[in-house]
Amino acid sequence: MIRSTFTLCLWLSVLLLTSAVIGVDAKTYETIQGRSCFRSMKGMLDSMRDLVKEYPDLMSITNIGESYLKNNEGRKFGNYDIPKGGYDIYAVRITDSNSSRKSQNKGKMLVTSGVHAREWAPPELLARYIETLVNGYDSDADITWILQHTEIHAVLYVNPDGRWMAEEYPELYWRKNMNPNGGGSCGDAYGTDINRNFDFKWGDRAGASDDPCDGDYHGKSRESEPETKALADYAKSLFPPSQRKNNPEAEMNKPFGEENTGMYVDIHSSGGYVYYPWGHKDAKSPDDEALQALGRKIHHYNKYKLWAGSQPDFLYEASGDTSDYLYAVMGVASVGFEIGDDFQQKCSSFESDVVPINMPALIFAAKIAQRPFKEVKGPDVSNVQATNKNGKIQVSAHVSDSEMVNDIRGFPDFQTGKQKIAKVMVYVDVHPDDAKPSDASWAMQPSGRRLESEDRRSEARKRSVDCAQFKKRKKCKRAGGGGVCAWARKERKCIPSENTSSSNSGSSGNNGSSGNNGSSGNNESSGNNGSSGNNGSSVEFNSGDENVRLTFDASGLSPGRHTLYIQATDSDGYNGPVTSEFVEVRPEFNSGDENVRLTFDASGLSPGRHTLYIQATDSDGYNGPV
Repeated sequence: MIRSTFTLCLWLSVLLLTSAVIGVDAKTYETIQGRSCFRSMKGMLDSMRDLVKEYPDLMSITNIGESYLKNNEGRKFGNYDIPKGGYDIYAVRITDSNSSRKSQNKGKMLVTSGVHAREWAPPELLARYIETLVNGYDSDADITWILQHTEIHAVLYVNPDGRWMAEEYPELYWRKNMNPNGGGSCGDAYGTDINRNFDFKWGDRAGASDDPCDGDYHGKSRESEPETKALADYAKSLFPPSQRKNNPEAEMNKPFGEENTGMYVDIHSSGGYVYYPWGHKDAKSPDDEALQALGRKIHHYNKYKLWAGSQPDFLYEASGDTSDYLYAVMGVASVGFEIGDDFQQKCSSFESDVVPINMPALIFAAKIAQRPFKEVKGPDVSNVQATNKNGKIQVSAHVSDSEMVNDIRGFPDFQTGKQKIAKVMVYVDVHPDDAKPSDASWAMQPSGRRLESEDRRSEARKRSVDCAQFKKRKKCKRAGGGGVCAWARKERKCIPSENTSSSNSGSSGNNGSSGNNGSSGNNESSGNNGSSGNNGSSVEFNSGDENVRLTFDASGLSPGRHTLYIQATDSDGYNGPVTSEFVEVRPEFNSGDENVRLTFDASGLSPGRHTLYIQATDSDGYNGPV
């Protein structure tokens, strides 16, 4: 057996989750011959076990079943060997096991790959996704809250027997499992198609074959294959029985509604398609509004065509497949990716195209796993920027009800993207799902308008300047940073700018200011404040696509890193996915001359000498010498 090696590179989420690779150690893993970017099945399982050791609080591996050859004799034919002894089937769970949320209260997302053995790229993409999640925890704000609120379950190889054949004998393009089905006439085309063997619309001849020699042979009976049974049983353990139908096929035209939880993603190759139910027939599912919105929003990231019932790019029927099964029987939002352009994808296009466009799509799917049928209909938040300047947290973002769902050429605008923005809320250090009325939150406003808080600060700044003290025009015009005082030509004296047309000198500096006394700047700082806009009712948006901003006082926040959670709501009342950002709050200094101190844990430092570099920055932004 000829193999090559793979240096494990864990992927970090950078900005829009395009791929950036860093090496974690010098350990190498076996790869598929001729494809240094794809770990072999052995190399993949070795790398996952090592990753669990490195991240024991974020990852675990569970044996969920056994392949056909684990408990059955296989058939030997021609010059080709078959794997001896079969394989166990493993699921990887990725979540923050130390978060305050217990497993039963977390959203669940199941992702599978390796159903069709000849498709080399899907397991590698799924592995990169796992690595992105564990490496992004505590450094990427979105990934951090996702793993605190969600469990991602990944089955890298649903069909391990077939995968061994596909890697060992690539010329066979092995697709099915290794069940000979008692037949001897199929040559090297025997086996059952796992993706036609699930217990929903099984045996429907429109989307599967009853010929054991065909590539889409559906098997002898529903869930006849141990690989199918292992995945189905595992899915049943994840998703609540209470949301299922008593008779899925008889009730297939009845919508589940919007309260169901759970997300399923199946990764295949190739062709560049996003598919969602129905797949067994060219017709819409009863929950098409949510599922089509999901498919369209996935398209926003990877630009894949929509392969689904009633869509122009519906290719052919597939009955008894995972996607229809997980939706119709488990009641979860279901979507599939057909990635790349080849069963044996080239590394160059995999690295430059497949990974970067699909990684953010998988992150998006995880965001809405708790309430997919609802949140996929709500507005999306993007381009979040948060800075701490002079004791004020400044937040800006773009929110849109239509941008992602209507980002598909040649398609009419979709109904879930036609609503106006109703409100955009910012929560500090508490996810909206966990927020209580007493928790700090603020309503963002359209950035095209001047924020009320900025107006108050401007008024306070004007009141703090005595314009009458300035006897020369230049100093008058520059006072308070400009715009506070104005030079009255006739009187040849400096007066407040709002009284430029009046001859009264400076007396109006307090005009209308009684009771405010410059204190309004603090009005924004308390957690309950800024809460004058907590329900967002004081803000009116004119469209479904808005740039928004917020400035609030950081004096009530302790020094250190804080998390801002942003969620938008449309005029139909749908909350969209949460987007988050980290922001640092620095200690406040009262003068230009300070004694300072710091204590930190040295347990993460190696034995030996280390150098501490200290640099100070003043209020004008100048860094001093190190």
